[in-house]
Amino acid sequence: MSKIKSPLKKRVLRELLGEWRKYLVIALFLIVMIGFISGMYVANNSMLTTAENKITENKLEDGSFELSDKASDEMIEALEKGEKADVKQYYLDKGYEEADKEVKKAVDEAIPEEIEKAVKDGIEEQVRAQATEGVEAQIAQYADMGAQVSDSDKEKMIQDIVDENLQAALDEYYDEAYSEAYDEFMKNEYDDTLEDAKKEAYEEVEDTVNEEYEKVVDKYDLENPDYKPVAIKIYENFYKDAEEDRDGDNKKDGNIRIYKDRDNIDLYDIHKGELPVSENEIAIDRMHADNVGIKVGDTISVGGEDFKVTGLIAMVNYSTLFEKSTDSMFDAIYFDVAIVTDKGFDRVNKNIHYNYAWTYEDKPEDEIEEKALSENVMAALISQSVVEAGDNEDFKIEGFLPNYSNQAIHFATNDMGGDKTICGIMLYILVAVLAFVFAITISNTITKESSVIGTLRASGYTKGELIRHYMTMPVLVTLIAALIGNVLGYTLLKNVVFSMYYGSYSLPVAETFWTPDAFVKTTVVPVIIMFVINLFVIVRMMRFSPLKFLRHDLKAKKRKKAIRLPKWSFLTRFRTRILLQNIPNYLVLLIGISFVMIMLAMAVGFPDSVDAYKANVTDMMFAKYQTILKSTEDEDEKPIETTTKSAEKFAMNSLQYEMNDHKESISVYGIEDGSGYINISSDLAEKDVYISKSFSEKYGLEVGDNFTLDARFDHDSYSMKVAGIYDYSGGLTVFMPIENYREMFDEEDDYFTGFMSNDPIEGIDDEYIATTITEDDVLKISRQLDHSMGSIMTYFQYVCVILSAVLIYLLTKIIIEKNENAISMVKILGYENKEISGLYLTFTTVVVIISCIVGIISSFYLMEIVFKIYLMSMEGWFDFIITPFGFVKMFLFVFVAYLIVMCIDYRRIKKIPMDEALKHVD
Repeated sequence: MSKIKSPLKKRVLRELLGEWRKYLVIALFLIVMIGFISGMYVANNSMLTTAENKITENKLEDGSFELSDKASDEMIEALEKGEKADVKQYYLDKGYEEADKEVKKAVDEAIPEEIEKAVKDGIEEQVRAQATEGVEAQIAQYADMGAQVSDSDKEKMIQDIVDENLQAALDEYYDEAYSEAYDEFMKNEYDDTLEDAKKEAYEEVEDTVNEEYEKVVDKYDLENPDYKPVAIKIYENFYKDAEEDRDGDNKKDGNIRIYKDRDNIDLYDIHKGELPVSENEIAIDRMHADNVGIKVGDTISVGGEDFKVTGLIAMVNYSTLFEKSTDSMFDAIYFDVAIVTDKGFDRVNKNIHYNYAWTYEDKPEDEIEEKALSENVMAALISQSVVEAGDNEDFKIEGFLPNYSNQAIHFATNDMGGDKTICGIMLYILVAVLAFVFAITISNTITKESSVIGTLRASGYTKGELIRHYMTMPVLVTLIAALIGNVLGYTLLKNVVFSMYYGSYSLPVAETFWTPDAFVKTTVVPVIIMFVINLFVIVRMMRFSPLKFLRHDLKAKKRKKAIRLPKWSFLTRFRTRILLQNIPNYLVLLIGISFVMIMLAMAVGFPDSVDAYKANVTDMMFAKYQTILKSTEDEDEKPIETTTKSAEKFAMNSLQYEMNDHKESISVYGIEDGSGYINISSDLAEKDVYISKSFSEKYGLEVGDNFTLDARFDHDSYSMKVAGIYDYSGGLTVFMPIENYREMFDEEDDYFTGFMSNDPIEGIDDEYIATTITEDDVLKISRQLDHSMGSIMTYFQYVCVILSAVLIYLLTKIIIEKNENAISMVKILGYENKEISGLYLTFTTVVVIISCIVGIISSFYLMEIVFKIYLMSMEGWFDFIITPFGFVKMFLFVFVAYLIVMCIDYRRIKKIPMDEALKHVD
């Protein structure tokens, strides 16, 4: 006898076919979302794994430093051994050497004068003695004759004789006497005199060195007891910065940084073409080329020299195109990096940046150890650079950048690491919302089929069988959608995410790696979420007895009387009853729309914020040009001046502000009294400063607050007090009078860094100009964000519209299905479809409008908080803004989706037959 099949199994297929539109909508949406996020996980893991492998394959540096001049072989050798120079002994030895020269010179110059004086004094003394003897004999004769000679007359007589005979005596005896005296002094007294003079000079040197050493011992951390030598390998990685002209119009289109081709450090992947082999060829960054439309075979101008592009590459140390380590945002449109041959490098007539890369002999195990090692490398570099500089005051460290703090290396991977977290959270929220939609649907189905369930329970079917039956559909739909989504994620959508990454970052050629994480988080977790939420609701619904199911009495508490309504019209009371009966559904609709609005706030607000920053940033600039000089004196040691009338001198330094282990670069400006560009008080106290509005907003600093800024390459700290908030949002800056600046940083009375002007600087040779900050530099943040995120945000807006339509469709469908009996009854009473639609859709429309308004307001304030938290971990600051038109767009996106659904709902109401009410007469 064959086993009887359970009728519940047939009902699953029948329900699927009967509600195929609903399940298709849910499945398609889950497939797209899971597929995209699965593709995100796969592409993310593959790209991160590839990048990790390239660290070794492409010989990524562990750090780099830049010097103002080429280092000597001795300095490089000492640094590679991790030797820390004895700065104190160096200065002592140098002082002793100088003292030896000066003392010997002084003694040698003093000896002839001293001997000459002694010889002349001796000859004069002998002449005077002979004159005295003769005068005294003559006076004795006068005395015998009774004449007296006074003492003054006696001295006059002696002096007259000396004056008369001294020169003759000098002519006769000086040479011989001088020679004898010189020989005697050199034989018996010279060494003692020289040693005494040296001893005195050495004491002065030691006092001076000790005094100066005390000033710098803490500044350069010269006596750190924790210092340990770090063995490293140093590589020359020199580069030149030049202007890039890509369209041949002899106008600057951007900046390009060229390196010599190398095979020992910081290598690259070739995406297209090949490496340059002649002096007229160049390989440039692949992402920059894609952004600006350069192709292999094109010709570009670099510093006025033409080069043919032979290849598109991705350097391992430039996965993100940051021109400076302190930049708030990379710029793959205006900035480019490239490889040329040695001869090609020499063709470009620009200043060489003496950049050195290093790798550790023993790799650190983690970032904490890496930080400690880099600090010891920096300590050795500082001490060796002091010794290397010698008398060259211009020799200095221009930059020091360990691997772990190099944004050009880590920004892309860090950003990609956060992508899957954000997408995962969004997926789980979406699945949870859809799970609640499923749960409400099933709850309504159970209520609708309560008599059938009661009959089945009375026939012997257990709670477990019925729970499994009603759990089948949501879990099955989610599982199928997840599996299909994963297949799409590993095939089609993975490449979509790859292209998104390649559109933002200079990444290597990626390999695809199996990603178990993707399957777990996009299949297992969503199924579990769907299972748990629906299980909770279904078990709760199945707790009633078969008798209660048969009686349609599915209330845990005793049925309350209906709320008495005022004596409104029938239609008004009917609408109110609809609202009261569907409060749970409307609450889910409110939550769902609010969730959509949060995503829309990001999708609409992010472009609005970037556009607002882009529109206002040029007005925020206090000068159109900031020209930073390499030196304020020319080769003749004359002060460098400009013929630009609008120019005014300023001083600038870059310090760091630290909060919660995040260090941010702060520009400190010294401003001339009566500045035409920055209007601050010139009589501020020594440590009183103005800070920019953005600095104040980001870190909550107010007038009267004290804060500390730290130097980047030594241990100096500078305490400051906020005297005012300057209305400037173009950067995180500090302003003070230039006299206070010179005092604080111990600079000369005429020290300055460069010129501010509203016109290009003229009258200064390019060799003396380090860089010029213009509108393009401050626009790079908005330019890159707009390029990288603009298309994604547009895509995201479409996703939000679809999601809102799906949620509204499902929830309004539930409301209508729940009220099919009432709708049928109203039709029997003679009401038209339009009137009935008005009954059910009016309140739904009101709820949608209220939900949109609540969602818009709450999402804006929530995104403000999220945006601030996001920017706190990044360089720079700008406000999160949604324009009035942006708010309108957010509302219209959801409301238009609702209008589409409303048309579908109207058709659904029209299809409800009048005999539906007669089927459920108790």
